[in-house]
Amino acid sequence: MLALLAQKGGAGKTTCALHLAVIAQQRGLRTILVDCDPQRSASAWWKARESATPELVETTPDKLGQVIEAAAEDGAQLLVIDTRPSVERDTAEVARRSDFILIPTRPSILDLRAIGATTEVVKAAKKPAAVLLNSCPPGRGIFEGGITAEARKGLAAYGLPVVPVSITQRAALAHALIDGQAVTEFEPKGKAAQELTRLWKFTEDHLWPSAHR
Repeated sequence: MLALLAQKGGAGKTTCALHLAVIAQQRGLRTILVDCDPQRSASAWWKARESATPELVETTPDKLGQVIEAAAEDGAQLLVIDTRPSVERDTAEVARRSDFILIPTRPSILDLRAIGATTEVVKAAKKPAAVLLNSCPPGRGIFEGGITAEARKGLAAYGLPVVPVSITQRAALAHALIDGQAVTEFEPKGKAAQELTRLWKFTEDHLWPSAHR
């Protein structure tokens, strides 16, 4: 089970969850997108979607165990969990049940400071996790922008790995979601799709580490 966690709003949890769920499905994994956010943004995207996959389940963190059990019995191979911000109890419950956790954050100083509470909850759960720099300004060529590179250095203080690829703020990411698509469907050869595909590869290696040794 992959969870996107951040107790601060606006970090990009839902956007990342949607794109990663589609990529996993495209890679042949039967994937269920689990919407634990009362705002149901992931569900709204799914309802605008032409494809019935990845599948969708709406639930709450306290019922997540039942969803995981039912999904396993039904043959699902991956659950991608979208969560709401600000509720530590919910964050802890999702973290406890996860196999791998991504903590998205924007590279601004206020956002970087705000993830401290989430990292503490995740470390207390003793589950594999990494911080994802998201909505980053474009860099130059193959190099990250200055603010992203500085953010990467600053994140070392939290004691968690930082995902090697950062996700750049690109129009294609938002445009894809309007029609219920992921960026790998909307613009499969674009830079945004390449970044998300690299993020999936990193995530896949941590979800099933023994299969990638």
